[in-house]
Amino acid sequence: EEEEEEEDDKKYCVKGCTLSSEEDAMVGCDGKNCAGEWFHYQCVGLLTEPPHDAKWYCPECRKKLKKSSKSRR
Repeated sequence: EEEEEEEDDKKYCVKGCTLSSEEDAMVGCDGKNCAGEWFHYQCVGLLTEPPHDAKWYCPECRKKLKKSSKSRR
């Protein structure tokens, strides 16, 4: 069971993150098929919780959104 928890921690946050999901507050990415899904505030440069009524996208999903919006023009 412990190995299963370690695998779960690995799929979250940014590549190279060494924090566990219990060590710091996390924010969920609203991007479809986001590779990280949940991110520690400090790993993505957040100091406070984003507004609940606003969508939040991780750095990778923001890049994808910018590319897709440019290709639609």
